[in-house]
Order: sequence, then structure tokens, then C-alpha cells
Amino acid sequence: MTHPPTPSALRAPESRRALQIILGVYVATAIAVAVQRTMLSRENNFWIFRAAFAHLRAGSDLYAAYPDVHADFFKYSPTFALLFGPFAVLPPTIGYALWATVSAVAVWYGVARLLPGRAAVMTLAIAWIAVVGDLQRAQSNALVAGLMIIAWVGYERGKQLPAAMAVAAGGFVKLFPLAAGMGALLHRRWLRFCLSLVAVLAIGAALPLVAAGPDSIAAQYRSWYALETRDAAPMPRYGTGGADLYAGLMGQFRVWFGVDWPHWPVQLAGLVILLLPLLTQRNRFGERLFRIQLLASLLVFCVLFNHQAESPSYVIAIIGAAIWFAASQPARWRTALIVACIAIVNLMSTDLMPRAWYREYYVPYLLKTIPLIPLWILMQFELHGIVQNRGSSELIEAGEDDVAFADPISHGG
Repeated sequence: MTHPPTPSALRAPESRRALQIILGVYVATAIAVAVQRTMLSRENNFWIFRAAFAHLRAGSDLYAAYPDVHADFFKYSPTFALLFGPFAVLPPTIGYALWATVSAVAVWYGVARLLPGRAAVMTLAIAWIAVVGDLQRAQSNALVAGLMIIAWVGYERGKQLPAAMAVAAGGFVKLFPLAAGMGALLHRRWLRFCLSLVAVLAIGAALPLVAAGPDSIAAQYRSWYALETRDAAPMPRYGTGGADLYAGLMGQFRVWFGVDWPHWPVQLAGLVILLLPLLTQRNRFGERLFRIQLLASLLVFCVLFNHQAESPSYVIAIIGAAIWFAASQPARWRTALIVACIAIVNLMSTDLMPRAWYREYYVPYLLKTIPLIPLWILMQFELHGIVQNRGSSELIEAGEDDVAFADPISHGG
């Protein structure tokens, strides 16, 4: 007996075409941004990354100031400086275009593999403006968000090594993507993932030895640690500088309430809230929606509790918000929250907002963070079952077809 095709099966070819079109838009955007930021203007971040590869090979301190080459400092790992080599040796426009394309495709690939067709299309459409903003600054935020999602896809498919490689790659760019390792705790073979991650991190940390000697690389890691320690100190002002430092929830406390707390108590409280569903909701580990919601919560957390969050960093939170919305059961208040995120986080950062208002209100009062706060709180209510969310019809039709997540954690082998 044959069964009639499900609605999602009927929509599959249409969704595939839409995803292909969005991929073309993302790649075309990356190329256009590269032309804009190399031929029509000069993006400082790209020159920081480009110079870092040369400094690594020359044995120069990666984390020193080089005002004749670029403003600000290189703040990434020695491994990132090495891996940026293929982009650094190419002519600037081609190198920038390739770098931006890799970042954009990482987001597209991760989302397209994580979510069913229409939900993936919706997520990528919502996130596009934020991705463009990140690419225009030659930043790595879109890339690390994509890597975190790709790691989650690895968990979903029971592929521990690819997941470990994605988490490690994100960690060598920025440290916080290592938090994506928490997704392994949903998996029965979490111990195998942990061993794979340790091995990949060790290999990755040693990779710069192909470009410089052990003493030089050891000095680079000491210098990187010193820089990260300085960055952990409280910032006296927010909303200043070319990239506009918003500093997540810590910035809100300082600007709106005038508090002068250290960052770590707020960040520790956020981390406890983030991880709490892993302790209290183990019976839900087999639910696809729960796992996707946890990823969305993590992506928003990485911005909301990041004291170094700049304007381009918010692409990570927007991608998380878009994933949550696309996977959720339709509701007016969910729509209102995502519209607020699109309007305040995305559109108000563009030239659509009058520059006088931007300088007078948007940046000084850190308005970019505000819609993410109720959104993340609601995510926690849903993760704990306080607010019900059955998931989108497409997600329900997809079912729970991954046996690797059929049961709560029972063993680590």
C-alpha cells in the first residue's frame, strides 16, 4: 500500500531551489562586499588578519601594535594566523572575497543541514542583513556561528570527529565557540567526542610550528594569553569606536544602571542558566525541537554575555534567534519578538536609521542588545517547559529519525 506524500515532501523541491537561490545571494554578497571593502575603501580587520600571517612566519610578536600597517591589535590564536595564510597570500580583493565567501557558506551549510527546507530558508533570509554587516567588517562572527551550527549537525548525525573539528576550528578563531561542545552532552557517545576534541585541539595548537620554531610559538601563546587577560578587565566606556562596543548584558548594566561590577559574576550566572536544561530536562534529550532550542539559546548567550561583543558580533545572536523562530510553533508574540530583533538589531544598524539618531540614542544607550534579553528569557522558559512550544509543522513532520538521540545520556562510549 502506498501512502500519499506528506506536505513537507511536496515542498522539498521548492525548498531546495530556494536554498540554492539563497546560496547564490550569500556568495554574490560576499564578492560584492570584497570589492567594496578593498577597491572603494579599506577594511582594517582584513589587514590585521593579513598581516598576522606575515608576522607569524617572520617570528614577530602577533599581538604587538603595528600602526604603520593597521589600527588595533590582532586578538586571535596563532593557529588562526596560520590558517589565514591562503587568504593572505592572494591579492587583497580576491583574498577578501574568498574569506567572506567561506564565512557566508559556513552559515548557509550549517543551517541548510540542521533545519528542514522551509525553516532553513526562513532562517537564512532573516539572518542575511546581519551576515552582510559582519562581512563588511571582515569579521569572523558569521564563520564561528556557522562552525557552531555545523558541530550541532555532527551531533545530530552521530559524527563525533567532524563535530570536534568544527568546535576546535571555532575555538581557534574565538574562544567562546568551544561552548558548542556542550551539545555533545545530549549524545550517548559524549566521551568519544571529548577525546576527539582534545586530540584535535592539541594538533591544531601545534600547527603553527610549521611556520616558526617552538620558542617563537611559545612566546606567541604567552603574548596571546597576556592580551586576553587585559581584554577580560572591565571596560570604562561602551558604544564607542568604529565597531561600536555594546558588551551584551554587562553593557546594559553599566549604561542603564551605572553599576561597576566585574564581568564574571554576570557571565557565571548566565552560564548556569544556559546549562541548567542539561541537568533538569534529561528526559527531553530525544526531542529534536529541544536540541535545536538549546543551540539557539547558546548562540544568543554567546553575544548576550560577551563583554567584548561589538556590533558585528550580533550576527551570532540573530542567527540563533532566526533558528529558534523558524523551528517554533507560530504565535503572534514570537513573531513580535523576531520582528523586534530584525528592526532593532539588524535594520537600525544600517543607514536606514538617521545618523544623528544612531549617534545620539542607538549607540550610547546600547539599544542593539535590548530585544535579545526577553528573547533569551523566553527561550529558557520553553527549554524548561514553562512555556509550551510544539515546534513548526515542518519540524513535527520530520519526526525523530536520528537514533543517536533516542535516549537521554546513559553512557559515554
